[in-house]
Amino acid sequence: MNEDEYEEAIRTGLRNNEVLKLVHNYCSHARVVNRGGVGLIAQVTGLPLGMLGVHCDHAPACGMAGWYLEPIAVDFYDRNCAHCDKRVAVRMPSLLALVEERDRALERQREAQKKAQAQAEAAHQGRVAQRAALRIGQSAACCSLLDDLDTLDACSSDEVKIRIVETAKLAPEVFIAPIIEYFFELATSDKMNFKEQALSVLRLVSADKPRLSETAFDCLAKHDAIEVAADIVLAYPGMVAPAKVESAVPALIALARRPRAQLAIDEPISKPEPLKKIYKLWPELVRHAIQRLLDSKQSYPVRLGVAALHVLFRDDAGLLPSFARTTISKLARAHLLFEKDPSDRELGMVCGDLRRIVVAALLATPENTDALISEFFDSASSEGEERLTQVYEELSRHSIRLVEDRRSAMTPADVAAYVVVLRRLLNLAGTSTNQKVLRLVVQAFRNEPDEIVAAGKQNIDALLGTAAVLDARIEAFEAERNATPEANFNDYLEAQNSVTTLYQLRDLCALIAAKAAKGSERLVLSYVEFLNSIDEQSDGLSSTIIKATPCLIDSPSTLNVVLPPLYSSLVGASVRKRAAAGEALGELGRARISDLPELVLEAFVLLLLDQYVMVHKAAVSALSSIDLPEHLERRAGEALLQLIPYYNGKRDEHHFLIRCIRLHVSRFASSEQLQYGLGSLFIKFLMTAPANLHVRDLSRMGKALAAASNFADLVINTLDDPELSEHGEEEASSLVHLIPEAVALQRADDLIKLVKRRSGRFMLVGAVVELLSRVGAWPQAVAAMQASWEAVPDTAPERRFKWYRRLHVIAVQFEAAVAANDPPRQEALQMEWLQLEETLKEDEKQYASRRSSLPSFLQPDSGS
Repeated sequence: MNEDEYEEAIRTGLRNNEVLKLVHNYCSHARVVNRGGVGLIAQVTGLPLGMLGVHCDHAPACGMAGWYLEPIAVDFYDRNCAHCDKRVAVRMPSLLALVEERDRALERQREAQKKAQAQAEAAHQGRVAQRAALRIGQSAACCSLLDDLDTLDACSSDEVKIRIVETAKLAPEVFIAPIIEYFFELATSDKMNFKEQALSVLRLVSADKPRLSETAFDCLAKHDAIEVAADIVLAYPGMVAPAKVESAVPALIALARRPRAQLAIDEPISKPEPLKKIYKLWPELVRHAIQRLLDSKQSYPVRLGVAALHVLFRDDAGLLPSFARTTISKLARAHLLFEKDPSDRELGMVCGDLRRIVVAALLATPENTDALISEFFDSASSEGEERLTQVYEELSRHSIRLVEDRRSAMTPADVAAYVVVLRRLLNLAGTSTNQKVLRLVVQAFRNEPDEIVAAGKQNIDALLGTAAVLDARIEAFEAERNATPEANFNDYLEAQNSVTTLYQLRDLCALIAAKAAKGSERLVLSYVEFLNSIDEQSDGLSSTIIKATPCLIDSPSTLNVVLPPLYSSLVGASVRKRAAAGEALGELGRARISDLPELVLEAFVLLLLDQYVMVHKAAVSALSSIDLPEHLERRAGEALLQLIPYYNGKRDEHHFLIRCIRLHVSRFASSEQLQYGLGSLFIKFLMTAPANLHVRDLSRMGKALAAASNFADLVINTLDDPELSEHGEEEASSLVHLIPEAVALQRADDLIKLVKRRSGRFMLVGAVVELLSRVGAWPQAVAAMQASWEAVPDTAPERRFKWYRRLHVIAVQFEAAVAANDPPRQEALQMEWLQLEETLKEDEKQYASRRSSLPSFLQPDSGS
């Protein structure tokens, strides 16, 4: 978020706060509620920001929620307050001030519409009189044509428009000189919405081609009848004065490649031939028009200029280089060179267009374009550095799409462009202190297009060298942090993010270098030599290089080259290197694991019992990907069983505990072991962790653990967690069906108590009722659904929902009556059901208008 957005958010919050007071002043029952999350600005300032709505216990129509409270509050008034007799006024001024202001604005709008309608009617009568004068002395066919124009002027009709054009095709003699002159007037005036058809007629009947071409250029200058005018221009491009050309270029660009709107639904128009034809005849005029568009301080003209470059640069190799300085400058200084435009939030759309054309220039002339970017980078602001770096990130992210746009395969010249990109990214990774720039470099490396890896083959030393530079930066950063601790939590978070970015960059440089070296014996040897040359004290760098070694290995021979340093790290004294080696083994893949000597696998199993947390956690993470011989498999399971009790109840270690249990359940434990003791022990351990953390893992282990004696306790404990999310509730509710039927009957009362405590969790209620119904516990099933119905407040906003919950209660009671073979009870419940359905229909009919999804100002009648 930039400074302008922050200030806009503060202004919105202050205005919302004023509206909030007006809502409260209007009626003590009304209150403003946040129906979404709370952002950082709202937390810091205390201002009402978010998805705000108005709530009242007497309101039958809740209305909308949104960022701007004023229209929401007025809409709520229209739906509810205007019809309400329960208002308790507090003080003045109140919400009525906003309603009255809205009503005055609507009245002014109606008056303006009446005035405009009167003016339009007067103009229409003038046009009718003009055509009446043309009728004098004309033939019947000519008068019929004028009749069609009268009809069209009174009411737009596609059928009449088509008939007029067809008349020009079939009977051009009807269009005598006065009529042709009138059509020229229609083509250039705003009196009728008929320019497209007028140009089509003139193209068929007019012999004055220079005037027709000039008229088409005039229409293009006004962005009228663009497609028909462009066809005329394409047919007669040279029959116009040069002064007319430049003003027509923007319309031709829009026809060739219209910039997409923020909420575009249709595809942009794509008809580049007229623009290309004009460019071929008048290149300097078109270039001047493009430059004028690019020099604008408004976003849309600049986007048009960029669109023209996209259309034309494939036919003119010198076009992009000639505009490179302009586009790069505009991108780097966008926050200074553009006027604030609310429709182009954060300059995102225009900067995106500029960025993509600079990407195209970088592909066309990589060295020169990169030098220009570097020139602007040296003097750019923090925002400018970020935008320029996005060019390289864009190229890495959309490399395949860009090649498809060019409709050709990747060429050596394209690979050369990625060599330039990689060098620039490495330079930024090693020298930049701008965190946004560094994160963009991280993202560019994470994209890992094949072209970046191919460029890495020529720059493997630079990749590994940058990893070493980043390792030194990390050490210096950590030393500075230790010497000067952060003053507050925000500073701590910022420092943590900064050092994390450096770690990520170091890892990614090593990873790309390994992928680039793959398949080349010379590069693999170079990679391993670099690993062996690292000082023993730099185990952070060594561990990073080791973790990436699986990407080198594509054959047994490559494995033999990498295995010595990998094994040395596995059994060495460095904690980091042991952890990295264990992680690397997990990434090797089962095909390569089968090629490893058993000695290596024995060393890996020992990592599971390593005293250092970093090491045995890495080994556990890798274990799921490694197949072991039978005797080592047994030792690995035993090692895992030693870790589980150790981590039971340890603070902040719940995730690792759950991972160990899940791995043991899925891989090592037999069904007999789980049924007779081990499953109960695991459940006991799982219940020490917050349920919201293990609900997904539990849903995967549920079938294996269901036979344990305390499985029902685990399910109840999980669903009873107040922190359980809605998605977690869905997964946890599926566990209810795994409870054995005999256990469900025994624990029916406990399940009822759970439902009463968490009666608002409707998926839980449904699962429990279904389970109890299946096992025949009908009184408890009815009690569970009854508790869910009673939990719904009996207020106007919730009343309809409460009625629906009552239908569910009746349905369960009816099933219980069927099971008990009680016909009188069934008839009574059927009658209650029908009455309630009728009540719901009446309620829906009564409040249909007020509950409309449209805002009140878009409805014909705001009330019912």
